[in-house]
Amino acid sequence: MATDTRDAAPRAGRSARADRRRSPFSIVRRIRQFVREVIAELRKVVYPGRSELITYVIVVLVFVTVMTAFVASLDFGLTKAVLAVFG
Repeated sequence: MATDTRDAAPRAGRSARADRRRSPFSIVRRIRQFVREVIAELRKVVYPGRSELITYVIVVLVFVTVMTAFVASLDFGLTKAVLAVFG
């Protein structure tokens, strides 16, 4: 005699969800759980040291400078090309 577990599982899930929806404190409980998990994850973060931070800042500044020069040169070149064709 085999029991059908397909019918039992969804009913239990539906009633549990319905109970959560009815409770006005479920939202507060879920927010508290979320904050606890965020704090736990932030404790795992390894922050860079001073020398690493300086290196990262220099890399970002160099990259931004190179990209700015590239976009500016493209803008200048395309402006000259458009003026040569239409101007």
